[in-house]
Amino acid sequence: MTCLGHYLKAAFVALLLTAHAAMATDRITPDMVNTALIGQGYTVESITRTLLGRVRIVASQGTIWREIVLDSSTGQILRDYAVEFAPADMPDPDPGDMPRGGDLVENPDLLTLQN
Repeated sequence: MTCLGHYLKAAFVALLLTAHAAMATDRITPDMVNTALIGQGYTVESITRTLLGRVRIVASQGTIWREIVLDSSTGQILRDYAVEFAPADMPDPDPGDMPRGGDLVENPDLLTLQN
């Protein structure tokens, strides 16, 4: 193989490694969601796995409770659900449970994920 052939092969391998690293940083991880929630003032109540192997994160901020479901294989957020309770109607959920009821928060603060 000529010198140019070795150079092209090395450049191709470097390009593949760079592309792979770029794709890996686009994937949202549970740690990224956890950090973003804490940065928005939420307290993360639990991080669990669902029966389908997805990551379920429950967080609270005062009277607002939020549930985020993340597909860990693709890094896609499948659900971001937030409800707000009146102070007099605050539930006392079991540890790690997302309380039911309350008023749907139409646009919870969008997660801003920083790499």
